Amino acid sequence: MKTNNCASTVERMVIPHTAFAEARLRIEQCYAFSAAKAEAEGLAIVGESGTGKTSVLKSFQSNHMPTRGPDGMEIPILYASVPPMPTVKSLAGVMLAALNAPDCERGTENEKSRRLRVLMRETGTRMVMIDEFQHFYDRGKRQIMLHVADWLKVLIDETRSTLVVAGLPSCRVVINENEQLARRFMASIQLPRFSWTDPRQRGEFISILEEYHNQIAKDFKVPALHSDEMAFRFFLATGGLMGYLSKLLRTTLRDAVDQERASITLEDLNIAHARAMWFDPTVEEQLRPFERSFRPQVTVDALDRACRIGTITALPETPMRQRKGVRKAESINAALVAA
Repeated sequence: MKTNNCASTVERMVIPHTAFAEARLRIEQCYAFSAAKAEAEGLAIVGESGTGKTSVLKSFQSNHMPTRGPDGMEIPILYASVPPMPTVKSLAGVMLAALNAPDCERGTENEKSRRLRVLMRETGTRMVMIDEFQHFYDRGKRQIMLHVADWLKVLIDETRSTLVVAGLPSCRVVINENEQLARRFMASIQLPRFSWTDPRQRGEFISILEEYHNQIAKDFKVPALHSDEMAFRFFLATGGLMGYLSKLLRTTLRDAVDQERASITLEDLNIAHARAMWFDPTVEEQLRPFERSFRPQVTVDALDRACRIGTITALPETPMRQRKGVRKAESINAALVAA
C-alpha cells in the first residue's frame, strides 16, 4: 500500500538540524583520527530526553556497519545501551553481545573484560558508543559510578578506542568520578530542545516540519504543517523535542493508514496527540493545541507549559515520607540535646 510506504518512510526519517549536524561532525572527526591519535579520547553527547541523542549515535553507526573481511568480521563501531540498574559486569555483557560473542552473559567481570578487549582488537573496533549512560548515575551508588569510570578508562586506554557516551546531563557526574577519564574527554556536545523565542531555532523547527510535510503530502492531503500557526501548534504539543515530534507524526500516519484515509485533518492530529503523548497526571489543564477551539497565541503561560513537556514533576510528599522526615528531625534534635 502506497500510504503504508509513506508512513514507513517518515518513521525512518532523520532530519539533521544544526545541533544534530554538529554532533555528527564532531563524532566523525573523532572517528577519522582515531587510528592516529596518541591516546584514547572521549566525547559526551548530553541533552534532555527526546532531543535526539540516540538518533545521532545510530545515524552515525549506520554509515559504519560491520563487514566481513578476509580475517573475519570487522566491527568498527561497538554500540551498546546501558541496562537499567547496571553494573560493570552487566555492561560488559551487553558490549560482548554487540560484538556477537557467544555466551555473553557467562563469566566473571574480569573474564568478560578480558574477552571484550580481545574481541575489540580482533574485530578492529575503533569507537565505543554507550547510550543511556546516566543509568549509572541513576543507580545512586557512588561506588558503582567510581568503578565504571575506572573500568572505562582502562578499556579505552588498552584498546586505543574512542569512547562516545550519550545521556541526560547527570551522566557527567559518572565521568567526573575518574580524573584521568575526564581528562580524556573533550567538551561535551549539547543537544537542546528547540526554543520558540529564539528566531534561529524557531526557523529550524519550522524547516523540519516542512521536510516532514513534503514527504507526507506525497500520499495524503494534509494542512501545511510548516505554516506559522501549525508550527506553533506542533511546538506547544511537543515542547520543541524532536523525539516527541517524531512520535506524534508516527502515530498520526499509522492511524491514517489503518483507517485507509487519504487526508489528515486538525482533528486527526488532535486524536493522535492524545494517544501519542504521556501526560503527567499531576499537571492540570494540559495543552490541547490541535483542538479547533484552541487559539494558537504566543503567551508566557503557553510557552512555559510547553517547556515543561518531557520533564518529571516532583511527587508530593506522602504521609509516610512526612512521618519519616519528622522522626528523623526528632532524632537529630534529641541527639543535640543529649550532647
